[in-house]
Amino acid sequence: MDLIRFAGIAAVLAGSVSMFFGGLLAERSEHDLFQADSRREAYEVRYERHEELTELKDLYMKKGLSEEEAELVVTKIASDEGKFLEDLLANELHIHESQLRNPFAAGGVLGSSFFLGAVVPLIPYYLLTAKVDSLIWSVAISLVFLFAAGAWRGRLVQRAAWKSGLETLAVGAIASGLLYVIGSALTFV
Repeated sequence: MDLIRFAGIAAVLAGSVSMFFGGLLAERSEHDLFQADSRREAYEVRYERHEELTELKDLYMKKGLSEEEAELVVTKIASDEGKFLEDLLANELHIHESQLRNPFAAGGVLGSSFFLGAVVPLIPYYLLTAKVDSLIWSVAISLVFLFAAGAWRGRLVQRAAWKSGLETLAVGAIASGLLYVIGSALTFV
């Protein structure tokens, strides 16, 4: 039991730290990509202004504006270089600075979510002394937790809570089953 507890908590901590830094780096990459796109578009606004005006006008016409209406909108927007750049990024590249998340917050959410999800199955191993009882309770608590987490997610995204709960439960159970089979196969190696 001590080996399970030690290995379990080591895996939880290693995974949490890994997920934190993975989330942090992913969000930093999004910020870097946004900055690179902004610099490229700013260059084009300054040095290829006519092409950018035409692109934006075409985008507004595709949205249903007449050529005259699109020309009026683009002329008004292009009178402010910052707004012109912002509009190009939003309409042409479908990105806006307000959509970028704080890298540390994104990493924190991923790391803490991993920690919570990974520590739940370990709880019985710290509370019970019998290995078989711990395993049974670990599976039961994990299945309930998966359903509850999925139901909560469903409520957040305004889906049927029970449906989202079952989906998360099924995915988690399949993943756990596969990992159990892989782990069991590795004991024979």
